Amino acid sequence: MTRRSCAQTGLSIIEGPVTMYRVSVARPGRGPLNPKERPADPVVDRRDWSRFDTPGLTIYGADLRVTAFTESLAFKAPSAREYAAMAEEARFLGLGLNELLSGLRSAGMPVDGMDPDWRLDREIYRLDFPSRPWIDLTHPDTVVAIKASGIAAVGRMSVADLTGDDRGLTTSVAQWIRAQRLDDGSQPAGLRYPSKFGFSDGDYCYAGFIAAPNAGCTCSGSGFTVNDPDLAEAVRRTGVHIS
Repeated sequence: MTRRSCAQTGLSIIEGPVTMYRVSVARPGRGPLNPKERPADPVVDRRDWSRFDTPGLTIYGADLRVTAFTESLAFKAPSAREYAAMAEEARFLGLGLNELLSGLRSAGMPVDGMDPDWRLDREIYRLDFPSRPWIDLTHPDTVVAIKASGIAAVGRMSVADLTGDDRGLTTSVAQWIRAQRLDDGSQPAGLRYPSKFGFSDGDYCYAGFIAAPNAGCTCSGSGFTVNDPDLAEAVRRTGVHIS
C-alpha cells in the first residue's frame, strides 16, 4: 500500500486493496456485511456503540485471523489483575492458560467465556476490498488534522484519546472522518488503527464505512473449531475461555 497526506484535509491516507478478516454471526438477516445500523440523531446515547461506529453502517476487521479472533473476544476480557492471577495459577499447576480455564469451567467455577453456541453461530470471513483510500488514524498527520478540526474537544489530545474507550469522542472523530471529501474527490473507505491487545507490523485493525448492507467488497467465510491455532492464541491474549 502507498501512503500520502491529503492536501485538502491533512489526513494521512493509505491507498491500495485491503484484505481483512472478520468474525461474525452467520444466520439469515445477519452476517459480516450487515452490521447494526446506527442513527444520525445527535442526542442518541453512544455508550453502547463500538469504538468507531458512525451513523450508517460500520464493519470491523483485521489484517490477521488471530487479531480478528482477539478483537471478537475483547469485550469479555478479564481485568489485567484477574488475568495475572489466572496466568500465575496456570504456571503453578504446569498448565497452559486455556487448559486451566477449561478445567475451571468444567468444575463449575464462574470463569467468564464463550459457550459453544458463540463459536457455532459464527464464521471467520475474508473480506477483499478494492483499492480505496483508508485513513491511518494514529499517524501524526491525522492526529494534527483532527486537532485542527475542533471535533475533539479534549485537552492535550493524543493517540491514547483517539483509540480509547470514550465513545463520545471516538465515534465523533470517526463520523467527522467519514464525512470528509479528500483531495481526489473521494471519501474515506474507513479507518486503520492498532489493536489494543498489542500491535506488530502488518497487523492492523480496520473500521470500514459501507454504504449499504452486503456491499463494498467480496466476502467468503468458513467455520472454525475450538482447536483452531489462531483462536487458541486469541484466548492466550485475552484470557477469555472458549468451549
